[in-house]
Amino acid sequence: MRVAAVLTDCKTSLIADWLTRAKEARELNHLRLSDEERTGHLPKLVEDLIERLGRPKLPDKDSDAISSFAAVAHGKLRCKQGYSAAMLIHESRILQVTIFGTLHKHLTALDFSVLLPDVMIIADEVDAQLTQTMDAFANGGPKSAVA
Repeated sequence: MRVAAVLTDCKTSLIADWLTRAKEARELNHLRLSDEERTGHLPKLVEDLIERLGRPKLPDKDSDAISSFAAVAHGKLRCKQGYSAAMLIHESRILQVTIFGTLHKHLTALDFSVLLPDVMIIADEVDAQLTQTMDAFANGGPKSAVA
């Protein structure tokens, strides 16, 4: 089974696992957000990742990442919600750990001939999503008046 198929089949449980980890993370749990406010961005980010995994090659340049509207919207929203840059990075780390945990749970079903390349793509895509999120976060906050 391909990694993309596992992530497709497990998307709901992956998001639930991510939410559990995020709620337990002291770096993130001091803001009062609903579960939907915490996870609203994840379904589309996971779909973008699955789409990227459907491409038949390893990245041959800095990144072959997908331009992600969801990542940009996530950065703008987190800025409005009072997140810090460190909190966004922590969320992304939790996402990678959760994805790799999901793959570990289904290790016996995975096609080992493509596992490592797919893991490389996951790392590249999640990092690219974080870059897009951080850019939107940095540019999405309240603008100060220019004197």
